[in-house]
Amino acid sequence: MKFSYQYFRDTNYPIIPVTIITATKKLTTSAIIDSGATISIFHSSVAMPLGITVDSGEKRIFQGASGKLIGYVHKVRMVIADKEFECDVVFSDELSTSFNLLGRKTVFENFKIIFNEAERTVELIPKPE
Repeated sequence: MKFSYQYFRDTNYPIIPVTIITATKKLTTSAIIDSGATISIFHSSVAMPLGITVDSGEKRIFQGASGKLIGYVHKVRMVIADKEFECDVVFSDELSTSFNLLGRKTVFENFKIIFNEAERTVELIPKPE
């Protein structure tokens, strides 16, 4: 599935729709595909409507380009480009970027991802199961 980049603050980004599913709820939001992120990180505000108690997850400290971040890892179901899979997601109040981040662990393992900067598109091709 091919997505056009989204324009935000004078720049285009590979931001795509993502649906997160828990046992009783689901929420569609957006996230940037971030090849520099090891794991997916979403702001804690995404967890609340899903009924996820953020600090009940595994607490971890992450080091990124913008400094250290404390977050809590949760396993959720995720739907991206019509493919549903289980994914580790970190929820954190300290996420200082304007976007939720889709990292390499689990997400990149489920797709062949083609960034086309010239056309400002990103294509996600699901890997066979």
